Amino acid sequence: MVASFVDLHLHLGASSTPHFLWELAHEQGIRLAEKDYFSFINSITIREKTTYDKYLKFFDLTELIQSSTYAIEKATHEAISRQYRKGKVTTVEVRFNPMLRNRGGEQDLDKIIFGAIVGMKKACLEYPVRAGLILMMDRRFPKEKNLIIAKKAARFAVEGVVGLDIGGPLTKTFRVEDIIEPVRIGRKAGLGITVHTGEVTPPEEIRQVVKLLAPDRIGHGIRSVRDPKLLDHLAKARIVLEVCPMSNIQTSAVKNWEEMGKIIDTLKRHSVLFTINSDGPELLGTTVAEEFETLIEKGILTDDDASACTRVAKEATFIR
Repeated sequence: MVASFVDLHLHLGASSTPHFLWELAHEQGIRLAEKDYFSFINSITIREKTTYDKYLKFFDLTELIQSSTYAIEKATHEAISRQYRKGKVTTVEVRFNPMLRNRGGEQDLDKIIFGAIVGMKKACLEYPVRAGLILMMDRRFPKEKNLIIAKKAARFAVEGVVGLDIGGPLTKTFRVEDIIEPVRIGRKAGLGITVHTGEVTPPEEIRQVVKLLAPDRIGHGIRSVRDPKLLDHLAKARIVLEVCPMSNIQTSAVKNWEEMGKIIDTLKRHSVLFTINSDGPELLGTTVAEEFETLIEKGILTDDDASACTRVAKEATFIR
């Protein structure tokens, strides 16, 4: 097993412990539906299998609690420092949507982003960690709002924002074509491009993303295994998949560990580059180290595979 780990797919909204969120909410005077702390724990953690849609709903509360300059600074610091202390993660990229944390425009968007940068830099001063922020666009947003996020990401590229992503619940209105311009802006500013696709969406969308956006990495991308030609193209283009095993199983994107094993075996056979990530360490109760331990225990990966995945992650990080 490797001595330290890399996490390239970590959502800020799923990286705060229950007690941290509880105290942060009370500090800000946020009214919580749950008045009992132990009931609150159940509302912001997942320990049993759920659905993809229900999984995304968990973010509504954490995003609300993290929606201030003070809160996002504290949350970003907590996310990075805790992953080092708990999981020996020394290279980490934290992703979040700033527009989902400015309370509909009540908070200044620049200040929200800068708050996250301050929290990140404090953590990097206190611990031997390299960190960067990925700003997320959203499938539910009109293209004008996603364009604003891309421009903000470009503006803060010299301060610690290292990448641009898009995620969020599936909608019938989302079109990959609508984020061509935001991606162009991000790339021109030197940002890495990653796209959430192929977690629950079909290989056809992954193909479209690859053709129109040419991302450096793909968030999840596990459904690419249904299309051998697509896999070969991913391998040839050296597009890295950010695989999140525990998350995919808990959200029912993957049935069980047997299916996950088949997915990873298929990626290996086609020489597709992939990394292992936590996705939501506190929400799901996992770390990259624990992900590797489980995969090795179940015979899905070997120690050498774990080392290889870590090397890929170190090379694929957007942090320079």
